[in-house]
Amino acid sequence: MARKNMQLLQYRMVFGLALTLLLLGSCVTSKPGSAGFPEKTPQESDLRGKTTEATSIPEKAPPEKPLKKEEQIAKVLASVTEAMQQGKFSKALELFDQLDKDTADTAPMQRLKASILATSGNIADARLTLQNLLQKDADNQETLLLLAEVEGLGGNTKEQKQLLERIVSINPQNTQALTNLGDIALEAKTYKLAEAYYKKALSIDPDNSDALLGQGRVDRYNRNPKAAEAAFNKAIALNPKWALPLQERARLYRENNFLREALTDLDLAKELAPGDYWVALDRGNVLLDLGRKTEALAEYDRAISINKDYFLAYVYSAGIRDELEDYKGAERDYKRLSELNPDYYFAFEALGMLYMRDKRWREARDAFIEAYKRSPSHSSYALLASISWYKIGKPQEVKGFLEKVIPTVTPNSLEWYMLRLFFDFSGDTDIANRIGNEKKLDTKARMLYYLAQYYDLKGNTSLANKYFIMVREMNRKNMIEWRLNEWEVIGRGLQSVSS
Repeated sequence: MARKNMQLLQYRMVFGLALTLLLLGSCVTSKPGSAGFPEKTPQESDLRGKTTEATSIPEKAPPEKPLKKEEQIAKVLASVTEAMQQGKFSKALELFDQLDKDTADTAPMQRLKASILATSGNIADARLTLQNLLQKDADNQETLLLLAEVEGLGGNTKEQKQLLERIVSINPQNTQALTNLGDIALEAKTYKLAEAYYKKALSIDPDNSDALLGQGRVDRYNRNPKAAEAAFNKAIALNPKWALPLQERARLYRENNFLREALTDLDLAKELAPGDYWVALDRGNVLLDLGRKTEALAEYDRAISINKDYFLAYVYSAGIRDELEDYKGAERDYKRLSELNPDYYFAFEALGMLYMRDKRWREARDAFIEAYKRSPSHSSYALLASISWYKIGKPQEVKGFLEKVIPTVTPNSLEWYMLRLFFDFSGDTDIANRIGNEKKLDTKARMLYYLAQYYDLKGNTSLANKYFIMVREMNRKNMIEWRLNEWEVIGRGLQSVSS
């Protein structure tokens, strides 16, 4: 939720930048033809290519007239716009040096500069720029609103809220401040307060698009889909070229299982905002819900191409590649996922499983240990790490590891006895009886898998195969050991043995 609101703030920041450029540029009116290509002469437009006397005698081009101040400002603003569209923030900032000091120091230009700084991630300098403006005009609502946006981008919600409340105290009719306060309340899940802010803004301006989106989200979270759809419909009608309302309506449709309608909205959102990470991610999710996995994977890959340093798309791309048996591709994505979000222990779990499949025991051990560190309640990770460790041939190191693990597990539980089995390397008859008496089928199947691995480590292949087959016949596919067991069965050629 916090990251989504961060994205919305960035949308609003970029929109504010575009509006600032439009307002600044609108005061500059060029003469006809002065900003475009020179008009063609009759000779140049002669389709038969005849050369006249006027074109046969070369003449010196007249010297270029120096640009007027207004034209210079317009040129700089156009270059700033182009640089921002290309994501070249440093270049956009450098362009300010082309302005004379009086122009560069004006409040609109300083706000523009602060917008660029904030959008590029330079929160500290953006804040300082705006604070300097407030020293000259403490109650300027535009500056205060932009400073609130900057604090929001910096994650300083308390400061952002204080600034917005200050704006409302200066001008209770400031709909943008009211809407932003609603967004803060929505993120805090105080839905009644959020709705109060949005309704206040809409009572002042019924066509306020940001407030309509906020109201739609509140209705969506309050499970009032008809009201949410009405709010989103109006926002879309008011802004047919804006992707965000379409994306929000698509999320509403997806939650209510109108998947084709959601995909239609996201198709259009993709056309309007081809570089939007979240549109790509949402579209991938809908395609996945529709069972169109290959298309979904392409959309997750597109999201990664837009932002390769955010983890979420890798969760889906890795899972699909794994399911489609593109194990190299899955490994690559799981690795990147584990780097970007090390707390996501499922990435280490998946890597460990792929490494075990390929009998890369050292890498499997390391991956399962990383998973266990992050989720010590999963004794399976400790057992899988121990199996891989034994395959390397380091029994004393395994025992040292298990000495620390065993005291953390509930004494006399089946997991505790299994860990003791791998520590003592004896007592298999007792635990086999305990497994036989286990009523929970998932637990029973899991423990049979580990018993099979124990016998394999002991060199008793026939007993190992017996238990691998038993696990397969139990058909408990919702446990991670199921896939590992399947790979063992296939690798040992036991498919025809099982019933």
